[in-house]
Amino acid sequence: MNNIVLVGFMAVGKSTIGKSLKEILSYPLFDVDTLVEKEEKIAINEIFANKGEAYFRTKEIEIVKKLLDRNNNIISTGGGLFLNQEIREIALKNNFVVFLNLNIEEVYKRIKKNNLRPLAKKKSREDLNSLFQQRLPYYKLANIEIDVNNKTPNMIAEEIKLEYFKWLNKEI
Repeated sequence: MNNIVLVGFMAVGKSTIGKSLKEILSYPLFDVDTLVEKEEKIAINEIFANKGEAYFRTKEIEIVKKLLDRNNNIISTGGGLFLNQEIREIALKNNFVVFLNLNIEEVYKRIKKNNLRPLAKKKSREDLNSLFQQRLPYYKLANIEIDVNNKTPNMIAEEIKLEYFKWLNKEI
């Protein structure tokens, strides 16, 4: 429904880039992880610890389905959401899906600064790279891939805006 859906691995900047995109386009921004936390009234790492990953994924899917039914929003997804075939199909049907790609070295540095990501705890660079490689074929199904290395969130948001309007005009 002409939403911009940001997908990609953990720590690539989906939430931050979403905020920049919101400023540029004046579209509402919905961060799926934040919405899950708000609904559950606890942090994601606590949801994983107390209720498990499957429970979290179910909540995440419920929320995203509702968001994808709306128009002209920016949706920042969790790193694993786009692996779900049903969500992928719904998202790609009438929405502009953007894969934000960041090199694994930078991902690893960012994750080490923030120990709150349940799937990254105690993972080596190699473990994270392996997880990224497993997810990469799904991310590559997005409408467009944006290399976010060495760019500011505003630069990336401007690039997304340009590509989004091309997509709206059926140029891509």
